[in-house]
Amino acid sequence: MSTLAKQLADKAREKGAIADKNQFFSVTDKKKIDAGGGQMIDVEVPNGQHRVKIVSQKIGKGKSFNGAEQEELQMVITDNGVEKLWNMPIKNEDGNLYYLIEDLEDIEIGEEFYVEAFKLKNGKYGKRISKVAVQASAEHIPTIQLDEQDGEGDRPSLGGGEDISIDDLPF
Repeated sequence: MSTLAKQLADKAREKGAIADKNQFFSVTDKKKIDAGGGQMIDVEVPNGQHRVKIVSQKIGKGKSFNGAEQEELQMVITDNGVEKLWNMPIKNEDGNLYYLIEDLEDIEIGEEFYVEAFKLKNGKYGKRISKVAVQASAEHIPTIQLDEQDGEGDRPSLGGGEDISIDDLPF
């Protein structure tokens, strides 16, 4: 049997009278661990690599973790296919450009990339962004000459090759 809250929410959803909750992007989850003496504390743990695509973005106002108003890059993204909001400050605590915005400068809207957590020296977690590798089609893969004797690959035969001394290298 469902609760009254569930019944009310279902009815409101049917009538279009309920807003979908926004899901926010995070690369860590909170996990409870025993700190000793039966005391449970929350700790952050990485939740793996996320395949992300930017759907839209704008600059808006938001609040920092300490409640101060700040300008943010506000994005709608897909995180492993699920639409979420990802807001980040434009400036860091020193007033310089926030590092993730610099990491995103080469990412186009609609392009997929990976985001994952990494541990900082202070024990907290930062985010690392890396591009999705583009795979070459078979027609663009060069022929590799495995047999140096036949000379029928993309490059001429090396013959027997020759030894070069490290001292003879130009650097």
